[in-house]
Amino acid sequence: MEERYYTAADYHDHFNPNAYLNTYYSDPDGHPDDAGILPFIMEQLHKLFYKEGVSGDRLIDIGSGPCVYSFVSACNNFKEIIASDYIEVNRKATRQWLNKEPGCFNWKPIIERVCSLEGHSNIEEREKKMRETIKDVIHCDVHQSNPIAGSPYKDPFDCVLTLCCLESVSTTKESYIQALKNVTSLLKSGGTFFQFVQPFRSYTVGDKKFAGVLFDQKFLEDAPLQASLTDMKFAIKRNTSDRGSTLEFEFGMTIVAKKI
Repeated sequence: MEERYYTAADYHDHFNPNAYLNTYYSDPDGHPDDAGILPFIMEQLHKLFYKEGVSGDRLIDIGSGPCVYSFVSACNNFKEIIASDYIEVNRKATRQWLNKEPGCFNWKPIIERVCSLEGHSNIEEREKKMRETIKDVIHCDVHQSNPIAGSPYKDPFDCVLTLCCLESVSTTKESYIQALKNVTSLLKSGGTFFQFVQPFRSYTVGDKKFAGVLFDQKFLEDAPLQASLTDMKFAIKRNTSDRGSTLEFEFGMTIVAKKI
């Protein structure tokens, strides 16, 4: 029987956040098929927030999934962080960690890795700071002109993050560009945009394989120009692994830019 590939339309019914977290985030080095992508992302976030000192009052992460690792470096630099995701099971997983509920995912190894980049081992203190700074976990939909419509947050943000999101839910270049425009509309003029994008053929969560689209590097580098962004900086991590059955991709890229 031909193998079924799930799509973005199936996330509500078929995405398992626990399987996803255990597969890709149990080890701070990431999954072997990920070819060092997770440490690369953490290093780029560390550079942005710790070394370059990007800061402000309010930060939002669009499409956080069930994850909080993007906030480990950022939490010291912002008064308020908002996590968001499209599906409730992911939002629930984040709330479980925030509330220290039994069975919540253990982010300590990831937090420890980031703390080591900063030259210390204050893991408990950093966890406490993250929980204090992450003020809300809300619904988002990047295909809506206002991705957080219905939330109480009306003013633009100082910083917008989006990691492994737009390429997971956009099936064409046109829909990707529109989603990018929608997300950057949440950013104030002069604010900082950080994106990690990893075009993929497929990735596996539990016993289900989700299909993606292999957008090319030039398209991804040109796309921010259509979303009122400027001063772009790119960092590329190519897949040099011979593995690839769990996650099939060619490269991952961070994009840092400013809103015009």
